[in-house]
Amino acid sequence: MSARNPPSLPDGFSYVFSEEDMNRLWRAQQATTLLAALSNEAVRFVNVSRDSTAAVAEYIAQDVMDVLSKAQRIGPMPPPPRGSDLT
Repeated sequence: MSARNPPSLPDGFSYVFSEEDMNRLWRAQQATTLLAALSNEAVRFVNVSRDSTAAVAEYIAQDVMDVLSKAQRIGPMPPPPRGSDLT
């Protein structure tokens, strides 16, 4: 791949990010799926505190925000949805 011949992307893609960042998003998705699957009983059984789960959630949020802040725009912004006031 070169700057002169960027890869073609399907219609509707406005941003790109690195493969490393894609892996970070995948890990964040896996971690949130795990957190969502933990029942109150399971958490008590393995002695996981609320602070622990909150710390994991905060780490995931920071990681996702970092990925999003590095995403690069490759096309024009799509028009806002009808009836929305985004100003």
